[in-house]
Amino acid sequence: MTHSHSVLVTGASTGIGLHLVRCLAARECRVYATARRADDLRRLRAIEGVSALAMDVRCPEEIERARGVIAAAGRGLHGLINNAGVGGIGPLATFGNDDLRDLFEVNVFGPHRVTNAMLELLRTTRGRIVNIGSQGGSIASRDYGPYAMTKHALEAYTASLREELAPHGIAVSIVQPGAIRSRIAENALPSTLARLQAAPRWCRSEAWQLATRLQSPPAPDPAAPESNTNRRVADPESVAVAVLDALESSSPRARYLVGSRWEGNRVIDTLLERLLDANDCPTLSYDRDELVARLDRHVAARSGGDGGQARVSK
Repeated sequence: MTHSHSVLVTGASTGIGLHLVRCLAARECRVYATARRADDLRRLRAIEGVSALAMDVRCPEEIERARGVIAAAGRGLHGLINNAGVGGIGPLATFGNDDLRDLFEVNVFGPHRVTNAMLELLRTTRGRIVNIGSQGGSIASRDYGPYAMTKHALEAYTASLREELAPHGIAVSIVQPGAIRSRIAENALPSTLARLQAAPRWCRSEAWQLATRLQSPPAPDPAAPESNTNRRVADPESVAVAVLDALESSSPRARYLVGSRWEGNRVIDTLLERLLDANDCPTLSYDRDELVARLDRHVAARSGGDGGQARVSK
């Protein structure tokens, strides 16, 4: 990406989005950065080369206004980074239908709305689309079900979009961060605590224990191995490295797995368990040698290049 290229970053107020804006601006790209709050927009406008746009991914009118601003500049759009997202923690029983809709409106329908609005601008430049997913798009665990539901949906959306846009010269990738320093959990904390406090009686004790942990999270022990209860939180830089590769590489990968080795092991092991579950069928299954042979064929098919390969960053 160079000074002649324009990139749109949604959800650029803090964390991953803000770091991406700064990285792209340092490359002298024309960056369009979206946020909702006035103070966040002022901070973005203070970065040289950045046009801050007031845009909520739930609002088609605001998305259309942003598209108009980008189109009027006459550069087209070379990159779209769908980063805007919200979190949601708690037992599934504490989420009503409206709670789930709110998550899907931002995390799934939001990227779909923005992408559809920007497609013509991306088509003229044969641009790139990078969706910021999560390792929760490959795994699901207790208390993270609703969030994982949205990220699994984003995985399916990205895979279909990649197939549909490839003939038009538009490459589509998804980045799967692990635990990254951001404000997503902090922003969701008030509504999360209110929902947990109103949990059904049968799971109230578990919900209240979770609420206590969220209000006073234990500090990670750097001397102990990383685990579910001793997570390392990384800076957004590792995500930026993956996103820049997806934007600039001549062969962008379909998926970028970003995180610690422990996080990578957890994702790969989960996917292997899922593979074995799929193979555990009375009418259609493969023995060990057949599975290994199929894996070897897929590895060999990629030996001439790494397009589509996942990456785990330490």
